[in-house]
Amino acid sequence: MSITTNLALNEPAYNSTSPTWDQPLNYNSTILDQMFGNTTGVSVNTGGTSTYTLIAAPSSTAAGSTSQAMRFLLSGALAANQTVLLPQNVAGMWIFTNNTSGSFTVKVGSNNGSGGLAGNSLILPQTYNTLIFSDGTNVGYSDNGLTASGIVSSFSAGSTGLTPSTATAGAVTLAGTLAVANGGTGSSTLTANNVILGNGTSAVQAVAPGTTGNVLTSNGTTWASQTPVATVSIGTTWTNYTGSRALGTTYTNSTGKLIFISVYTTSQTSNITVTVSGLLIFANSWGGSANNSTAFSAIPPGATYSVSGGTLGTWYECV
Repeated sequence: MSITTNLALNEPAYNSTSPTWDQPLNYNSTILDQMFGNTTGVSVNTGGTSTYTLIAAPSSTAAGSTSQAMRFLLSGALAANQTVLLPQNVAGMWIFTNNTSGSFTVKVGSNNGSGGLAGNSLILPQTYNTLIFSDGTNVGYSDNGLTASGIVSSFSAGSTGLTPSTATAGAVTLAGTLAVANGGTGSSTLTANNVILGNGTSAVQAVAPGTTGNVLTSNGTTWASQTPVATVSIGTTWTNYTGSRALGTTYTNSTGKLIFISVYTTSQTSNITVTVSGLLIFANSWGGSANNSTAFSAIPPGATYSVSGGTLGTWYECV
């Protein structure tokens, strides 16, 4: 009696009486039943070294857990990449369900007779059912016409800063920080209320708000949070400082902004002058008799100022 190569179906010789026809025919019925409906569990090696897990060759006596099954259910907590081998020189088509766990791959191929790969092999994505075929040496996807036309079978985020950064099959979860060159910030957190600054191809920089009233200021190269440059404030008023000012005395503008002074003198018997930070800014020449006069000047922030000549009448400052 002979058997077929791939399914080990029994082929008793014509008019054979040993064995009798009933036993081979019963075996064949069981084999065909397994071929069209049986699921065989395969425990993939869970050691820390890559090895080969063998699927048993077809059995002429319809023994279970062989390549005659329609579907193989792979299980095991992987600690290394593993390979499952179909029997040597056995062709066919199977469904593989990869229910293994762990961040490692399971590859399927044909046995070369020495417990190694005979030809082409493929990776079985975890949590998926995969329909494959083998010609006895090479293994491939049964629907490889679809995969060849553009269906993604593995994914890599490359040098974007995201993970996985190498080709990964199965369910992929993106993580990491997107690099600036790929449209990201290069940063995993952004401080609340900070102003974001570009930084070439490096991660973005930030400027904190700083002190209340600060403004974003350019120094010609970058930006900083700084006290605003002094200017005339909107809503300023003229205030009478006559009682706290004296001619010939030096004062300092400590308001942080530009102010103005208007000083009225009487009984002028000499030149009326305004000096700001050591510079003569205003002078009203004496005409040789007692005259009245008004001196007016702007005082920059931080500057010193004084008024001399005549008798003080009134002193006003616009602050």
